[in-house]
Amino acid sequence: MRILDGPLPFNIRIFIFFLILSIFSACKSKTGVAIHEKSQEQESHYLNFEGLPNDFKTFYQKFHTDSVFQMEHIVFPLEGLPDHADPEDVRKDAYYYTADQWVLHTSFDRNDNVIYYINMANVIIEERIQEKKYQLMIIRRFAKASGGWRLIYYGGLNKYTANQ
Repeated sequence: MRILDGPLPFNIRIFIFFLILSIFSACKSKTGVAIHEKSQEQESHYLNFEGLPNDFKTFYQKFHTDSVFQMEHIVFPLEGLPDHADPEDVRKDAYYYTADQWVLHTSFDRNDNVIYYINMANVIIEERIQEKKYQLMIIRRFAKASGGWRLIYYGGLNKYTANQ
């Protein structure tokens, strides 16, 4: 049986999706830990939780309240950055979380954090959680696949820099 004789198997489709996503991500940033400053044009892409698709909001609530559901909806090994990453190390080697080292996520306190979202065509939603006091940030990316929403990237608590 050849792969091209029918629809691609799910694991091949996921691999291709993440390969394209990785290439896109690599082209966006020049170095490891970075985000772009918001221009007026980009400002309209930053949303609050209420502006997100209903299926994502339902997923998001369950993701933070049901530990089994959370583990089932993370693509391991999960690409990301560890907390307090050294930008020099990030450029050398990719970092991946494994299921056995994952710390379950609960809801983030909106009184201590500024949380906003970037919705990329209702297929990928990037969440940025910025701690108010020290300006440290967490970045998470969720992607919608045939099996529903999944966490596909987790950048731990870091001081992200602009203009990279």
